[in-house]
Amino acid sequence: MPLHVFLGDFFSNFLNLDTIFIRTIPVFITKPGALTLAFNEGRRKSFIQPIKLYLLMSLFYFFVFALVIPQNMLDKTLMGTAGSFNIGMDGRLAEIRKELADDEQVAFDSLVNKGALDAIQKIWPEVSDSLSAERTDWKELKFLAIDPSVSDEEFQQAYAKSRFYFDLDFSISKIRGFIANSNVFINGVARNLPIMMFFILPFFALILQLLYIRRDYYYVEHLIHGLHLHAFAYFIYGLAICWTFIDDYYAMQVFGWSFIIVTLYAYFSLKKVYAQPWFKTLLKFLFLGLIYVFFLLLGFILEIYVTLLLF
Repeated sequence: MPLHVFLGDFFSNFLNLDTIFIRTIPVFITKPGALTLAFNEGRRKSFIQPIKLYLLMSLFYFFVFALVIPQNMLDKTLMGTAGSFNIGMDGRLAEIRKELADDEQVAFDSLVNKGALDAIQKIWPEVSDSLSAERTDWKELKFLAIDPSVSDEEFQQAYAKSRFYFDLDFSISKIRGFIANSNVFINGVARNLPIMMFFILPFFALILQLLYIRRDYYYVEHLIHGLHLHAFAYFIYGLAICWTFIDDYYAMQVFGWSFIIVTLYAYFSLKKVYAQPWFKTLLKFLFLGLIYVFFLLLGFILEIYVTLLLF
């Protein structure tokens, strides 16, 4: 093949793909269900294939997730629980004050002045330590798991006293290895998450087929719909993670709004594709969400279990 023919075909395919992408994204974002209808009606060459769009958005999401979420997130989260007893001190004093009468509040304020509060705050960590002396926190548990001089029997005693104890069907050496290398384990879970989500998709399509069993739809049409819905969820949640990387002050609000956007998009997509009344669509949407969450939790638990087995 001459070079100019090869280059001509390459740039032709590249520009065609670029044009299809530009045509697909606005419809994908702003018109829930429109892409699914287009593919079900046979207009497949005008837009990106559903599986390609799904893979593109899932790659975007999991790339951002791996880039932004710290590798030691589990350790930071679990170590933070050790200080929760101390953090609630001011809130507890405020609750006590509310329960007092007006004249009692004056006496309470005179006793619990700034100097007294400072003294309490200095003493409180020692009190907290003495109260939790019988419970092993995550940081100490991790040090014990790493320390080769600590036997498995000694580690098991410390683990049994910790607030993180679960009666798992694993050997103590396996549990110890998980705690010592928890960050590596979390990375393994994150790495297997796209595979787990991909295996859940056929179940999602099956639920749709059962919900709309009286309608004249093939299973693959429900699968296409599922690919589009999951691709949109990856896109929105990926943007939310990017936002928290820039400014994490409103992280909870951002993820809350992201969930609302994805939920509304899925509802309007069901309404558009299956063209049923609003209330009937709402009932099926709620049932779909309930069953899907069950499969999602089941899949996540199985993924963690398998990852722990192979760890």
